[in-house]
Parts: sequence; structure tokens; C-alpha cells
Amino acid sequence: MIKKAIGISFLLSGLVFAKEITLQEAINTALQNGFGIKSKQKLIKAKEFELNMAKGFRYPKLTLFANFLRTDNPGYAMMNTLNQKRLDINESSKYVDMTSFNPIFGGSGINFNAPTYPEVNNWQTKLQLEVPIFTGFKISTAIQMKTKDLQSSKKELESEKQRTILNVIKAYKGALLAKEGMNIAQEAYNTAKKHYEVAKKMYDTGLVVYADVLRAKVYMLDMQNKITEAKSKYLTAKKALLLAMGKTNVSPENIDVVGELSCNAPQKEVSYYQKLALKLRPDLQAVRAKVLIAKDMIKMAKSDYYPKIGAFAFVENDSKDFLFSDNANWWGIGVGLTWNVFNGFVRENKYKSAKEIYSSYSQKLKGFEEYIKFKVYDSYYKWINAYEKYKTKKEALNMAEEVLSITEKSYNNQMASMLDLIDTQTLRDKTKFDLSQAKYQCEVSYAELLYNTGNLNK
Repeated sequence: MIKKAIGISFLLSGLVFAKEITLQEAINTALQNGFGIKSKQKLIKAKEFELNMAKGFRYPKLTLFANFLRTDNPGYAMMNTLNQKRLDINESSKYVDMTSFNPIFGGSGINFNAPTYPEVNNWQTKLQLEVPIFTGFKISTAIQMKTKDLQSSKKELESEKQRTILNVIKAYKGALLAKEGMNIAQEAYNTAKKHYEVAKKMYDTGLVVYADVLRAKVYMLDMQNKITEAKSKYLTAKKALLLAMGKTNVSPENIDVVGELSCNAPQKEVSYYQKLALKLRPDLQAVRAKVLIAKDMIKMAKSDYYPKIGAFAFVENDSKDFLFSDNANWWGIGVGLTWNVFNGFVRENKYKSAKEIYSSYSQKLKGFEEYIKFKVYDSYYKWINAYEKYKTKKEALNMAEEVLSITEKSYNNQMASMLDLIDTQTLRDKTKFDLSQAKYQCEVSYAELLYNTGNLNK
């Protein structure tokens, strides 16, 4: 167990790569290094923040305002002076013509001059609290939508993981196929070499002509070239596996895949997998969540028909020279209501549009469900065909092995030619590789069935 843990840690560090890697190790590495997975994880984090942002609208809003205004506009200037608690009858005469009152107040020693409209400074600081009381269910609906959007993103991440696993399985099984091809090429070379040595001995005893020796040698050299080709294909297959694992900086010479290709017989009917797909497919669940979001959009549009009620409170300071330089402090508290009575049928059309969008998404969902059932059907019968081909090739290999054995004995007894022997060996080698390809196709078809079912990671 400790050795396995060390091997995995080397695999993930990228500094030392285990010589042998299992399929599970390859999958684990891909799930940690996949760019698509990392992208989906970041998107989920963003959706979590969006959900928290939607929840934040339920809480009071506290805002600090600070501004400076210098003006000679009589209305603003007089109002600012009033807010600073400096407005009296003499100060008012600077903004309002009060000379007509001079005859009345002249005896009292009060004499108003003509307005001068002086410039006035005002430093205003204001702290305002706003509390939503009723928003027409808009906030609660927004929270529901963001919650479903987050759930949808999580299902998309799960779908991306299964897609990554499928790609790794295909690449890993492809590497196993290439490795078996390399072993078959080596076995073919050994068999050809044995035939060459037999032909030489028989030629030395005068039982066959020299042409048989040459034919055997040419075929043996051809099998030697097949080994080189097979090794090259194995390296390419391992490179494809490393790419699927997200380990592009590792040389394919430094890794080796383990295990053998196999083919299991189907045990259940296609309807079982179709029902399972409609239940488990994460991308289908993501689409269903989006349909529910579209349904919530109807509620959101409907909220425009309701009034919006909120409470507010504030404290304020107005100063002439600088912030808080005067003791002119004020406060206020109140409740407000806004109700959109008519806005040119905008909200009515918005509501109708939301309903049509929901209907559109519902139709897309039905189409996607049918598409998934078809993909399950298609992959299931590909698996069936691959399994039947595997059984046929397995039986054909047994016959090809027997034919080769008979032909070898016949050649040794001078009852068959070297061409017959080469033909039967070629048939045996081809049948053997066809069997490996059938096993590979069987495993890949089964993996695709599990992927289309949404059950690949289980």
C-alpha cells in the first residue's frame, strides 16, 4: 500500500514518474490535471459567489455619502445655509429681495440691502440605511435561480469528469492494444525465426531447396520490421495517454501500462441502461436545472406586478468650512413604496417572453432525453457487436493455431511448402491481432455505454 502511495505521489509531482501506471492511477491524475475540470471548478466557485451575492440583497444596505458643493444658485445656496443652521432674516436677504420691508422695519433700525447672491460652500456627510421589506418575491426567486444555477454547474463538472475518464480509458486501452500488438509482433518474429532455422536444417540435410531458406529469412526480416513499427505505435499510444492525463511534460519512454484487454458479455437489456441514463446522466440533470431556472424567470417577470416596499433612515451633517466643522446634524426615517402601474406593456411582454422561453427549454429537454436514449441504444449494440466479434475471433484464433501446427508438421514431413507455412503463420498472426482489436473495441464500447448511461465513474 505504501509503495502504491509513493508511486502515485511521484506521478502527481511530475518530477519522478512511476515506471508502471495502472488505469486507476491514470484516471486520478487526469482528474487532477484536466484543464476542462479546473475550468468547471473555477466556474462553480464563481456561481457560489453569485449565490451569496443574491442572498446579500435580503440584508439592509448601508451607504456613506460625502460631497462638496460651492454654488451661487440662490435656491441651493439658501438651502445649504439653512442646512448649516446659519439662515436668519438678515442672511435670507442675501438671496431674497426684502427691501420692500424697509419702511415697515425702518423704525426698528432694520434695513435690508439688495440681494448679493453670495457663493456658499457646503460639505455634506450622510450615512443612509435602506431595508427591503417587500420586493414582489424578486429576491427569494433570485436566490432560487442562483441555487439551481450552482447545482447545474456542479452537474456539468461531473459530466466533464466522466468525459475525462472516458478519454483516459480509451487512451489506456489503446496503449494496451499497442502493447499487445508489440508482443504479437515479437511472437511472430520468434515463430518466423523458428521456421527459418527449421528450413536451414532441412536444407543442410537436402530435404528442401535453398529458396525455402530465403523465403523464411525474408519473412523473418519482415517480422523484425513489424516489431519496430509496433514499438513506435506503442510510444505514440502512450503519448496519447499522457496527453489525456494532462502530463504533456513526461516522455512516453518513461511509463508502461499494465493489464490485459478483455471482453465481458452483456448481462442486461438496453432498456435497463436507457432508464439508468435518464436517472444518472449529469449533463441531463444540468439541463433539467436550467429548465427550472427558466421557470423561475416567469416568477421573476411576475414580480414586476407587485409593489416594492422599503424602509430607510439617515443621519446627516452639513458644514461650511470642512467635514463636521459645524454642529449641523440631522436625521430622518421613513418608509417608501413604488408600484409600476403602467410602463408601455413592458412587463406584460417580459412575462410572456419568459413563458415562451420556459416552453422552449422544456422542448429542448425532451429532445435531449430522446437523444440520450438513442446514444445508449447505439453504444449498447456496438458493445453487442464487439462481443460477438470477440467470440468469433477467439474461435478463429483456435482454428488458426491448429492450422499452423498442422502446417508445421506437414512442412517437416515435406508435405507442405514454405509458402504454405508462411501463409498459415500470417493468418495466425493477423487473427491474433484481430482478436486483440475485438477485445479493445469491446472494452471501449462498454466504456462508452457507461458514459452514455452516466455511470462511468461508479
